[in-house]
Amino acid sequence: MSLPKEVHIQECCPRDGWQNHAEFIPTDVKIKYIRCMIDCGARELEVTSFVNPKVMPQMADAAAVFEAIKPYAAEKGCTLSTLALNKRGADDAVAAGSHMLSFVVSASEEHNLRNSRRTIQESMAQFKELASQQTGDVRIQLALPCVFGSPFGDEIPLERLDWIVEEAHSVGVEYFGLADTSGISTPTHTREVLRHMIGLVGADHICAHLHDTHGMGIANAFVALEEGVTHFDASLAAMGGCPFAPGAKGNIATEDLVNMCEKMGIHTGYNLEMLTQTARDMCEEIHAHLGGSMALACHG
Repeated sequence: MSLPKEVHIQECCPRDGWQNHAEFIPTDVKIKYIRCMIDCGARELEVTSFVNPKVMPQMADAAAVFEAIKPYAAEKGCTLSTLALNKRGADDAVAAGSHMLSFVVSASEEHNLRNSRRTIQESMAQFKELASQQTGDVRIQLALPCVFGSPFGDEIPLERLDWIVEEAHSVGVEYFGLADTSGISTPTHTREVLRHMIGLVGADHICAHLHDTHGMGIANAFVALEEGVTHFDASLAAMGGCPFAPGAKGNIATEDLVNMCEKMGIHTGYNLEMLTQTARDMCEEIHAHLGGSMALACHG
């Protein structure tokens, strides 16, 4: 099976990477490193999430960070996206000027209850209401955590995915973020789920979001490439994790995904040397673990 010639890698460290970090990262430090990520080549960047700061204190400055980085992102041609769990968060994101919005509905009933305190049915109803109210200049993506498996052991039947896609299509939403939130999927299972979803929506409408808890994130990314997926999320220094998915590690490292793709002749638009240096600098400044193989290999 042939591999794509080019991929689009959305840098999600400012949202998924930092959300679990124990120390509050000062707003000016966040802005500095987001600018660095853009300088490294990010042309799609998940900059923050508009959520309750009592639940996720790291995102208390979401509006300030988004406002500060907008001019630089526009100058560099980088599209900023944001994440929301409910209508209030989505409204706040749109009010801040976000034109790319991911709304979260977990494929796991138990995870959805813990993550948003709603059933999947309730979250989907709110999502459909939200999506039907947006104007044409706001692109909505339905982010689906746990689509490759639940950390709580509840089943994720493929028929549920069929229903979710049908509901999303009914309000004109065509783009889907598929997340291995707990990093527990195997390459064979990842292929099975991807083939099913590609049959429903097409590979061009899928973004793969793969955590690395069991060390199979990059292998799962390779499977996604083989299946024709060209949009990925990744996190600088492999930072991240979900507060509602016990034991979950970060996303696959941006620098590792870029390294694999570039060495296979797949264009990413990123500068690998700058990525590894930025990962090291960031982790040192914010007192974070330097994850990812390339940053460690290049800097010892």
